[in-house]
Amino acid sequence: MRTLVYIAQQKQSEPISSTRVSTALGIPKNFLRRIFSILIRVGILNATEGARGGVTLAKSPEQISVWEIIRGLQGEIKICNSHHGKELCKDNEVCVMRKRIIEIEDLVISEFQKITIQTLIDDTMSMTALQLE
Repeated sequence: MRTLVYIAQQKQSEPISSTRVSTALGIPKNFLRRIFSILIRVGILNATEGARGGVTLAKSPEQISVWEIIRGLQGEIKICNSHHGKELCKDNEVCVMRKRIIEIEDLVISEFQKITIQTLIDDTMSMTALQLE
């Protein structure tokens, strides 16, 4: 999330290198490159090759939700995993908790969908303004 906020805050049309992001945020470059690779594959970042290469956001900060990022990096959130190994739980259809847990999953996903990179940028600006007061 921090890297995407940083990239969005640069407001540059030119790609930003992983070295620059790594240095600015204190994130190991190899780790960052693995994250970038995933975010490129799921369509959150665009990559440009070469000496002046790097990454840019694939969409505007308002269009990239935290849920899209989580799903891209980790997959779906499943609090209620009704599988035991490769087998479906034998009580899956009658589980008294399953319906409630699925409702909670849906609420969590809905809240993450409301938060965008732009929301995080705005929150950062608000926090900075409060610290300056």
